[in-house]
Amino acid sequence: MPGNTEWAEIREVGFIAGMRFILWIYRNVGAWAIKFALQPVVFYYFITNGDARNSSLQFLHRVSLIDDAVKPTRQDVYRHLYSFAQSTVDKLGVWANSDILSNVIFENRELLLEQLESKRGAVLLGAHLGNMEICRSLSRANTKLKLNILVHTRHADMFNRLLKELHVESELELIEVTQLSPATAIRLAECVERGEFVAILADRLPVASNTRSRRVAFLGAEASFPEGPFILASLLKCPVYTIFCTRSGEGYRIRCDRFSGQVQLPRNNRDAALEKYISRYAAVLEHNVLRSPYQWFNFYSFWD
Repeated sequence: MPGNTEWAEIREVGFIAGMRFILWIYRNVGAWAIKFALQPVVFYYFITNGDARNSSLQFLHRVSLIDDAVKPTRQDVYRHLYSFAQSTVDKLGVWANSDILSNVIFENRELLLEQLESKRGAVLLGAHLGNMEICRSLSRANTKLKLNILVHTRHADMFNRLLKELHVESELELIEVTQLSPATAIRLAECVERGEFVAILADRLPVASNTRSRRVAFLGAEASFPEGPFILASLLKCPVYTIFCTRSGEGYRIRCDRFSGQVQLPRNNRDAALEKYISRYAAVLEHNVLRSPYQWFNFYSFWD
């Protein structure tokens, strides 16, 4: 999936090199300065990046077949791209310790609190929907919570160093995973044993071309989802939840739901079990995407 590879290379954490300067502006001038610059930046991106524009149209068209309030028009594509840019500003707010984390509604919060009390960690299945970094608000509400987010970019270590350099207090750590290795599985199992949470964005195929995937129904057509997150969840032998963080007005809404007490992949029925779990995840994801369609940030041909 070449479009996926290109997107993973550049669009989300690729701005790390200039982040010091941008964060300085955010802290010393204010969020308004960043927001003021968004319109020309998004307009330039809208004009010059045909791949992102076309993938947005494809996505919005599929959503419009289910929800006629969403229209696959150029205006809606622009709104979609602007929403992505806005999420970047919100990330800056998180890193700069702004009051954005004070305006978060947490649905089903008691599920994670009960899991914390059990002294054993869990797997959180998320997606490139909204802004997962808003989950830092969870550690403010409960300092016992440590969140490890698995990512498929090559910038995780650089990002973590930047947070430390900027003295950003965070119980959130990015862990780079291009392929699931025994060493990675052992490391994450130790995290779970310590009562930490492991978050996996399970909607996008990693950059590695040999990634195993499964095609299941999503927004009216079959799309490829990675098997890795569900195989990893089965190896960790712990409870699994879905979690999505989406913008709601001037704040954010975190939605957590129980997915499985434990993902089990019996040898004699492994393929069927995998398909069942991935299909269930795709259905939950679809429900949440339809609630916040303009916060879907997979700008490549998702159904190809």
